[in-house]
Amino acid sequence: MNAEPIAKKVAEPSPARLTQIVILVPSGRSRAWTGRLAEACRLRFELPVKLVRIAGRPVDPIPGEACQRLVFGTAHSELAGWIDTARLDLADKLAWDRVLVVNATERDPRTLPAALSGAVVLSPVFHGRFAAEGLVRPLLRGETPHLAVVATVEGKTTLLQEARLAMPERAVIGRALHLAFGRTLTLLQSAVEHELAGRSVSHPYPPPAPEGEALGLQIWPRLAGAGASKLARRLRTPFVRDEWWCVGVRPLAAGCPPAALDLDPASFRMLESGPDRFYADPFLLRSHGATVLFFEDYDYHTNRGSISCVRVNRDGRLGPRANALTRPYHLSYPFVFVHDGTAYMIPESSENRTIELYEARGFPTDWRLRAVLMEDVDASDTTLHFDPGAELWWMFSAVAEPGGSSHDTLSIFWSQKLEGPWRPHAENPVKLDAAGARPAGPLLPWNGRLFRPAQDCAATYGGGLTWCELVELTPSTFREEVVARHRPGPGFDGVHTYGRAAGFEVVDFKRRRSRLSGRERRP
Repeated sequence: MNAEPIAKKVAEPSPARLTQIVILVPSGRSRAWTGRLAEACRLRFELPVKLVRIAGRPVDPIPGEACQRLVFGTAHSELAGWIDTARLDLADKLAWDRVLVVNATERDPRTLPAALSGAVVLSPVFHGRFAAEGLVRPLLRGETPHLAVVATVEGKTTLLQEARLAMPERAVIGRALHLAFGRTLTLLQSAVEHELAGRSVSHPYPPPAPEGEALGLQIWPRLAGAGASKLARRLRTPFVRDEWWCVGVRPLAAGCPPAALDLDPASFRMLESGPDRFYADPFLLRSHGATVLFFEDYDYHTNRGSISCVRVNRDGRLGPRANALTRPYHLSYPFVFVHDGTAYMIPESSENRTIELYEARGFPTDWRLRAVLMEDVDASDTTLHFDPGAELWWMFSAVAEPGGSSHDTLSIFWSQKLEGPWRPHAENPVKLDAAGARPAGPLLPWNGRLFRPAQDCAATYGGGLTWCELVELTPSTFREEVVARHRPGPGFDGVHTYGRAAGFEVVDFKRRRSRLSGRERRP
C-alpha cells in the first residue's frame, strides 16, 4: 500500500547498440525456465525479446530424473520441466547486430556460431559448468551449489552475478533444479539490466572446470541413497518430528561481543512445548515496565503459527504463556521494537503476501494493525533498523521471487518514515548466499560497529547462525563481511534466531523429537 514497486522497468538501454534480447535455446526441447525468462524480460525491459533455437543435439534429461519424477511427482518442479522448441526460428536466420544474447543452450559460449563472436553473450554457469548437470554432483554430495552468470565478449569472460543456493529438496533432482533455475532467472535479469545500463565489471572469471566423465551409471547409487533417505524420513514422520524447535533464555554476560558467543544449550533456561506444537523465532522487548519474550507458536494440527509471549522475571524465570497475536494466516518471526514510546511488532506474514506493522494497544497481548508496509510480496523474517545519523529506516527481508527460495536471499528497503513509503535498494537482492543471507534477529551495535545475524541454510534450513558486520550501507551500496559462524550445541541440529535486550539473550534450537512423548527432556 505504501511501497514502491520492487522491480522497475528499465526504460532505455544505455548502450544504444543493444536493441533486442535474444534467448538461445537448444533444438527440440528446452527447460521451461527459458520460456519464463522470456516472459519476465518482456515485462521488465522495453526491448523486443525473442526465443531462438540453435542447431545441434538437444539437451538430455539428467540420468535418474524421470525415475524420480515417477516416485516423488512433479509438484514444485515446473521450471525444470520442458518446452518444445522445434518450431522456433533457427539462429542462423537472425542478424546479430546490436543484440544482447542469453545463452540458455547449456553449451560453452565459445562453441556458439562464429557470427556471435562480437555480441555480448550472457551464460549461466552451474557449479562451474555450463550444463545444468553440473549441479548434480554437489547436490548428491551434500555441498552448497554455486550459480553464476558470466558475460563473454570476443572470447573474454567476466563474472556478473553469483549465488550460493539453499536446497531444501536436494534429494529430489527435479525440485532442486526448479529452485536453481528460479535463482537463474533472478541472476540473468540482473545481468541483462547490468548490460543495458552499460555498467562496467572488473571481475575476471576462471574457465569452467573440465567436464570430466559423464555421470552415467555412477549416479544411480547416489540417487538411490538420496531417495532412500527421503523415503525413510517419510516413513518415520508418523512417529518423529524432524524439525522441532524450542527457545532458550539466559542472562546476558557483560562485555560479550556477538562474534564471541558460546551457545551451549545447557546454559539456557528452555521454554519447551508439548509434541503438538513448537516454539521458535524468539524476540525480547522491554516496555511498560516489563520484559517480555515473544515467539512463534506453531500448531502442528493447523500447520499454522501465531505469536505467543511470556514475561521474563528479573531472575530469568518465565511466566505463563499468553497469546499475543493471531491472524487467519500463518505468523512467525515477531520483530518487536519501541519507537517514540510506542511498542510495535512486524510479524512475518508471507502467507498473506504482506509486511504488516502492528501497534500495542495493551502491551503485551493487545495489538492492532497500524499499517501494511508492503503488499503482494513474499517476504520472510523482516527486520528493521533505524540509523539516527542518516535519519533513515532500513528494512532487511528475505524476499523470495517466483521460483526462488527465501532461504538464500536478502533484500533491503529504506524509508525516511516508519510507515513508508519504502523504496527498494538499488542492488536488490543485495545478497544471494545460503550460508548468510536470510535475517536471523535484530541488528546489534557493538563498540561503534554494527552486526547482522543471518541464517546459515547451506546444509539445512536453520542449520546455524552467521554473524556479518555491515561495512557500507546506502540506498545504492551494500557491503558486509562475515566475522563468525555458530553451530548448535550437543543434541541439537539447528539454531536460527538470536536476540538480546534488558539484560537477557534468547536463541532457538532445533532437534528431532518423538510425537509420542508428553514432555521434552531438558538438555
